[in-house]
Formats: sequence, C-alpha cells, structure tokens
Amino acid sequence: MINLKIFETPRAWGNMNTNSLFFNKEYANDFAKRKAIFLENRKKAGQKLGCNPKKFYMPTQQKDGSYALLTKEMVDAYEDGWDLTIKADILMIKNDLPKVVIGYPVADCPLMIAVDSKNGVTATAHCSAEFIDFKLPKRTIDVLKSVYNSKESDLDIYFSACAGSNSYRYETYPKWAKDRSIWEETGSIKEDNGIYKIDLRTAILRQLSPQTFHTFYMNPTDTITNDNYFSNYAFKHGIKEKGGRNFVGAFYIKK
Repeated sequence: MINLKIFETPRAWGNMNTNSLFFNKEYANDFAKRKAIFLENRKKAGQKLGCNPKKFYMPTQQKDGSYALLTKEMVDAYEDGWDLTIKADILMIKNDLPKVVIGYPVADCPLMIAVDSKNGVTATAHCSAEFIDFKLPKRTIDVLKSVYNSKESDLDIYFSACAGSNSYRYETYPKWAKDRSIWEETGSIKEDNGIYKIDLRTAILRQLSPQTFHTFYMNPTDTITNDNYFSNYAFKHGIKEKGGRNFVGAFYIKK
C-alpha cells in the first residue's frame, strides 16, 4: 500500500464522535461543546498520525449500495469536513488529496478498507452486522471493479478490530440476520442455551475469499474485551468507560 496510512485510534485518544450519550451532563445538551471536544481529539490524532484533523470524512449510510468519491471541491466546501453530508454506503478517495481522511467512527463493527494502488484509489465501508447482511463487503469490491476496473489480485484489503465471536452475544435471534447463507450456513450465528453468538469475521469471509486479493488482513482484536478500544456492546452491558467511538480511517501521505 504505497503512500497510504491506515489507522485505528485508541480509546486513550478520546471519543471520536459527538453523540451526547458519551458526554457528562455539562455537555449533553451543548452540541457546540461536544463538537469542540471531538475536534480536540482529532487534533491529537492528527499530530500523531500526520493528517489534517479538520479533514475527516464519513458517509451517511443509505443501504442502497451507493458510493461517493471525495473530491477537492467537497473538501473545500467546509472548513471542518465533519460538516459535510455524504449520502453513500461506500466512500472513496484518490491519491491527489494528501492528509485527507476517510473512514468511520466505530465501536464493535469493523471498517473495511480496500486499496487499489495501481489506480491510486481507496474505498472504505462501515460493515455493521446489518450491512454485512446487505453484502456491503462484496458490494465494495464490485464498485471498485465497475468504476476503476480494479482487479482483486491488485487489491489490499483491511478490516479493523471488531467484536469477537466469544463475546458478542444476543439473547434473541437478531432481526438484522436475514440472509441465512451468511449467518447460519457458515456458523456465524450459533445458538447455545438460548444465547446467540455472533461471528462477524466469518460472515465477511462468506462474501470474500482472502486468497484472491494481493493482501487480506483482519485485525483479530476483540473490541469488547480489549481495554484500548471503545465498545458499544460493553457500554450497554454496564462498562461505562467503554462508551464512545474509535475512528478507523485511511489517508494518502502525499501526492
């Protein structure tokens, strides 16, 4: 992956979103203060990583397979990139926008990053369980093939840390698991005494064959149990210090 940096912010760098749920009462009703704190946390990341803290971008997922290419005009539209609404499932960037970050704030669901070094383009997709069921990992590859004529053998694939199969559990069969071929036939959902264990990584591998890509890597870290990560699941199960979002992203270092 020439000239590209992929990163996952640790919990120590602070919460990477503005959701009032993760702030104390002083800030819960003050969006401007929450946004200022979020920017300060991005500045920490920018200093350590070498990217522009005001140029972080994410898509607003539509669940329609749509994609968007981040352009210089879009980057120049707002001083703070977080103010830009990008209606798409898949967000892409070319190597002519150095230090500009695309990605997603996550806390148990992986971000997929697909890099085509030959064409100088990178695509990101937030693969929640619902969007894995929607086959977003495969759709992301299909978009690169269609738009840039990318070949799987030229692509480098990265999946960020996510909830582990031994920790991620539902007390009822999840409503988002609609495609049985993804979940039940692969063992990605296993029932054990009325508890349903969820394996996001195996469900992804139902759609993508690692051996067909130039490189393929899944971060094996369990966000639920690892103290370095925020976790929505752990937060909802009483571990308040796990409340927040990590930011997973990628940016080109230079033109």
